[in-house]
Amino acid sequence: MRIRYRRRCDTTETYQYPDQLLLFVVLFLLSMGLVMVYSSSSILSIHKFDDSVFYVKKQAIRVMVGLVAMTCFAYFDYRRLAKVAAPLCILFTLLLIMVHVPGIGVEAGGSYRWLDLGFRVQPSEYFKVFYILFLAVSFSQVHRHSHKFASLVLPHLLFLGFVSGLVLFQPDLSTALLIALIGCFMIFSLYSSRRVLFTVVFIGLATVGYQVWKTPYRLQRVLAYLDPGGHKLDSGYQVIQSKISLGSGGLSGLGLGQSRQKYFYLPEEHTDFIFAVIGEEFGFLGSCVIIFAFLIFLWRGVRIALYRRDSLGKLLAFGVTAFITFQVLLNLMVVVGLAPPTGLPLPFLSYGGSAMITNLIGVGILLNIS
Repeated sequence: MRIRYRRRCDTTETYQYPDQLLLFVVLFLLSMGLVMVYSSSSILSIHKFDDSVFYVKKQAIRVMVGLVAMTCFAYFDYRRLAKVAAPLCILFTLLLIMVHVPGIGVEAGGSYRWLDLGFRVQPSEYFKVFYILFLAVSFSQVHRHSHKFASLVLPHLLFLGFVSGLVLFQPDLSTALLIALIGCFMIFSLYSSRRVLFTVVFIGLATVGYQVWKTPYRLQRVLAYLDPGGHKLDSGYQVIQSKISLGSGGLSGLGLGQSRQKYFYLPEEHTDFIFAVIGEEFGFLGSCVIIFAFLIFLWRGVRIALYRRDSLGKLLAFGVTAFITFQVLLNLMVVVGLAPPTGLPLPFLSYGGSAMITNLIGVGILLNIS
């Protein structure tokens, strides 16, 4: 698959192809994701809907929508997106507020994270990628600001705190933490002040600590992370089953479709913990292939950023690459027991709608920049 694209804004550049290795890796992960969503969810689908392909059918539709969005953003010059960066960021900030409006916001599991627009939309997922665009546009014009902290950094830190608070109020600590990580990564990669950085980190850690302390289920997750064996029948159950799933795969795995943990032992087997089923069915070698694919994605994303001449493309590529890489890292740490459960899916592989489309929009932007 080759896409030809002309860079109209810079006449010194010639026709170029988007990064084809990056595109191949993403398509490989998407294909693997569809296979594993079917394998991990088939038993649950039969039990709940009497249809073994219920979840994979919905996932296939989401992947197709995501690929259309990816193609559109791959063709649309990212420099033209700069003109709508602020309006899009404001729009999705308003949508984050609207999730709490009765009749529009959708409550599920005690959380208000979705909007009912005839179909469910999770604004916090879409906000991430357009927030990255907004930050990239703002900091690509940093030479226009004579006093960076007062005129640029401080307003962005205040806005980041406001938006993170909105997401935290849904409540969704993991997404709020991811937005904060993305924002701080992009802000402090350009503004080097240890005092400001330490202050922001201290406030962030204090906020997370307070949220964990005052919320019983979050506190239980942390306690289970510190001592899984002592909570093996309640909050530590999921992580223990995840480790059993990974360990059962051995070197080469039990074989595709042969997972035992998907028989109602491992919760969220087709969403947050899909990597555990991959480890069980494809073993250590198969898990390494998936991790290697994500490392290639990281390499190509960083390479695209380093080879860009304009600061907007450079910052945008770094931001999108970090955004997807942070999700991968946090998800894998949870699955292997190195972090408490966060609720973050594994990009391109886990079952989900808004996250899948958002990640593919990010890939489209990366392909455009390349």
